[in-house]
Amino acid sequence: MKTPDLASRRRPFTFWAVLVVASAIDIAATRLLGRPGFPPYARMIFALLPIPANLVLLAIIVRRVRGLDEFLRRVHLEAAATAFLLTALAVFIDADLEKAHCVGPLNVGVAWILMAAFYGIGYAIAVRHYR
Repeated sequence: MKTPDLASRRRPFTFWAVLVVASAIDIAATRLLGRPGFPPYARMIFALLPIPANLVLLAIIVRRVRGLDEFLRRVHLEAAATAFLLTALAVFIDADLEKAHCVGPLNVGVAWILMAAFYGIGYAIAVRHYR
């Protein structure tokens, strides 16, 4: 049995560490933007603050997907396409419901939760399709 090297054991830790830091920055930025009294230039900085950590997270995910074999890449591509399309549909439906005064503005956190759920649905569909 081959034991995993140190670099491969650190990968999950790196992903989760960056995810926690990026999420904390996102939450802090959202809370700061919700408080009144900051000048416009500070609000712009708060709004842009999450970008670097989210770009690092994106790079980690892309690197991981590139390390997969062709079959798993295809499964993840189909899951990502499904998540993108279903999330877009949900956002468009929400926008129409908001215009009809049936719901309030869409919370970005809800959109992320929907995207993750739709990714899981797309992954399950793709795995089932290729059985």
